[in-house]
Amino acid sequence: MLIMCFFDHTKQTLESLKEKVTIGVISDTDPSIKRVLKNAGIYEYFDNMTLSFELGENKPNPGMFSHALDAMHLPATETVFVDDYEQNLDGASALGIQSVLVLSRTNSQASTRYLNIKKLSDLLLYL
Repeated sequence: MLIMCFFDHTKQTLESLKEKVTIGVISDTDPSIKRVLKNAGIYEYFDNMTLSFELGENKPNPGMFSHALDAMHLPATETVFVDDYEQNLDGASALGIQSVLVLSRTNSQASTRYLNIKKLSDLLLYL
């Protein structure tokens, strides 16, 4: 069973982002992710989903990020990846993807290598 927590103001943030950018998901997850996103009322905001259970690999493997870039027909330099684990950002950054650390976990530590945000909606300030 997948247990997923959403950031505060997730739906509103996705609505605002959708007006400006293409949005995808890169997730280490199981098949229930689609049902969870649909039940949360946010599934329709995503243009693509790159999911570990479908690819057989996990973040920070660069293959996850390459697959997402190819599927969305986007160059790495025009792409932003947001995660709450710095090691996952390393995989994206290795391909030239701009990476952002969201400090959402209680034990989160700021990164000196990546932009840090405290909540997902802070992303709207930078895009």
